Amino acid sequence: MLHAVIDIGSNTIRMAVYQIADGGFEMLMKRKHTVGLAGCLEDGRLTRDGVETLVKILGGFVDLIDALGIARVHAFATAALRRAANRSAVLAEIERRTGVRVRVISGTEEAAYAFRGAAASIPHADGIMADIGGGSTEIVSFTGRAMQERWSLPLGSLALRHTHVTGLFPTPAECAAIEADVRDILAETPAVCALRAPHLVGLGGVLGSAARLHALLAPTEPPRRITAAELPPMIAMLGSGRPLAERDTALLLRAAPDRLHNIVPGMIIARVLADTFAAEDITYSDGGVREGYIRTEILGGSGV
Repeated sequence: MLHAVIDIGSNTIRMAVYQIADGGFEMLMKRKHTVGLAGCLEDGRLTRDGVETLVKILGGFVDLIDALGIARVHAFATAALRRAANRSAVLAEIERRTGVRVRVISGTEEAAYAFRGAAASIPHADGIMADIGGGSTEIVSFTGRAMQERWSLPLGSLALRHTHVTGLFPTPAECAAIEADVRDILAETPAVCALRAPHLVGLGGVLGSAARLHALLAPTEPPRRITAAELPPMIAMLGSGRPLAERDTALLLRAAPDRLHNIVPGMIIARVLADTFAAEDITYSDGGVREGYIRTEILGGSGV
């Protein structure tokens, strides 16, 4: 059976079509819009421009879904709408104007979906998973490949950029301000700060971009794996306050053309998490929330 899954994130809005049958699934098509909804929150409310952007994109998805004859549609939203004080009115307007009923998932649900989506590709039996998004970061500790504790923290690469960065890339002072903010927010959850693991599994588009950039900078090293020691020079390369060398610009454009604006805040979050957890490395997994949602809500896996 064909299912369309719409994921309204803080940085991107995605629609993917899956063939789901016999306990498994295959993605057939994906569409993505980089919107930055986390930057469309003013005084805790989603702005009119943000609402209109959502309606336009979802309306386009519906046109495609209808043309393809896909009857099963699932739509969920994460941190940007979760934080919006006017989310009930926004959801009602979206449904009235597009016909799409959007479910806002909680932070702990998002963490569980992310872990279950990545579980098949996690290379370690024990460790910590961090899903770094535009508006929040979900943390899951796992032992014997089984989820233990989970948290959702207000640490988003796009939200931090919106707060601290004035240009395309942050200056050294802005990088320092981002790091201080990340450490302050982490300090508010002592249980997270007490976690320790030698290996960190990273999810999210910004970490995917960082992993691709690292692979271009260090082509002889294992793909998808970044040691904790390699993050500071990558951050310094982009956050020096000086124009990039032509070679570095070319590599960055190959690796992260749609993440130029938030790759540095995302890497700073990753670096602070690795430091906090005493992790030696971060391995990127491209599984995530959508796949975990399918396993839990459509295929009928264990509840969140």
